[in-house]
Amino acid sequence: MTNQELHEQLTAQLKNFYHPAIEADEFLTLLSKRKMSKFSAIFAADSGFKANSNRFLPYMEELVEDQQALPKTNEEGFDVAIAAFLGKLQQMHNVLGQFSEQLKEKKSAPSNIGE
Repeated sequence: MTNQELHEQLTAQLKNFYHPAIEADEFLTLLSKRKMSKFSAIFAADSGFKANSNRFLPYMEELVEDQQALPKTNEEGFDVAIAAFLGKLQQMHNVLGQFSEQLKEKKSAPSNIGE
């Protein structure tokens, strides 16, 4: 895989996360307004993310910044940088996927939380 192909694949993956992250953040804002959200961060301090937020978009912004920095990384540091990026990308995939699945269940269940 060429660097260009890798860059395009990572860009596509990040784009796939963007709308679910926005929907998740909107739901988290709703829960917060209703005092139903009591956590301080999406990811633990040892997750590899520099961001520390109870919303997904700051983590998405960090992933985009990391992805944009990859082509500028020298050869010696590239393996470390791509491994760190892919680790964070996998965590986002797992957590956002679980959250999105729960959000779908909440929206389909007769409840007034999402209204």
